[in-house]
Amino acid sequence: MASTAVPENVIIRPAIRSDCAEIYRLIQELAVFEKMPNAVKITQETLEKDGFESQPPLWKAFVAEVKEKDTHKNGATVTKLVGMALYSFSYSSWKGLRTCLDHVFVTDQYRQYDIEKNLYETYIKAGVDMIVQADWFVCPGMPARHFYEKLGAINIHEQGRLACLSASIRDTWLRYCSK
Repeated sequence: MASTAVPENVIIRPAIRSDCAEIYRLIQELAVFEKMPNAVKITQETLEKDGFESQPPLWKAFVAEVKEKDTHKNGATVTKLVGMALYSFSYSSWKGLRTCLDHVFVTDQYRQYDIEKNLYETYIKAGVDMIVQADWFVCPGMPARHFYEKLGAINIHEQGRLACLSASIRDTWLRYCSK
């Protein structure tokens, strides 16, 4: 299905603390979409603490917000989040400030529009003056990989320059301490 322009009732903006419940809902929906419904271990409270009580924040996000008439509430206007681009920061001793894009996700009902692309562009524009590199991880076989590659991303693992590994900090520490 071809993407179409973002509807006028959708705005892209930085996330605020009161968005955390909706961001958590989007994260859960993403996990189901990626066929990993039990993978989410954080809570809404974790999002609030890490994003809005930590200094500096451990994560930031841009969200896609839609305002619609609710037919169940006598036509009242309701606001909901339909997408997000969630990211965090790291530092490279060779390159400087980097950012890691955790996920760009748009709900199924709104995937037909260019919201995902607009979220990604907003993320890139926000860091263009201070961030030297953007990294992210994509599960094999996911459509997101093709999306990022169309926008110029390269798989650095396949380029033979870096292997991205992951391990549980707790498990690694316990193994280290037992030696």
